[in-house]
Amino acid sequence: MGPGFLREAGPLSFMGKDSLLLTSEDLRRAAIGLFGERGWMSRLAEALGVDRSSVSRWFAGLPVPGPVAAAVTAWQEIYRLTGKRPGPLPSPPATPQELPERRGRRPRRSYASQAEIKR
Repeated sequence: MGPGFLREAGPLSFMGKDSLLLTSEDLRRAAIGLFGERGWMSRLAEALGVDRSSVSRWFAGLPVPGPVAAAVTAWQEIYRLTGKRPGPLPSPPATPQELPERRGRRPRRSYASQAEIKR
């Protein structure tokens, strides 16, 4: 399946100045084009960093959130230009040693509790 699915899905509509309206059918076609016929709902949820039940609710009648519509539209364009499909979000660091070093920040102040102030 090539980038031709973008033409099959048809143009997306716009609501207002900045909101992108993505119908559940548009989302389904885009997800199948990006992730394949089998397992597309789970892969879409993983790539968006949401629970699969959230994706299911969008197909049960809840509106597709604007950031989701924007992400899917961007992924379609990236796929059209590069042939690269979206993958899962990177995992957060597992240990404090893996966190990036903070520079230029002072340590947080610890404030005395009410019990300590009364002493």
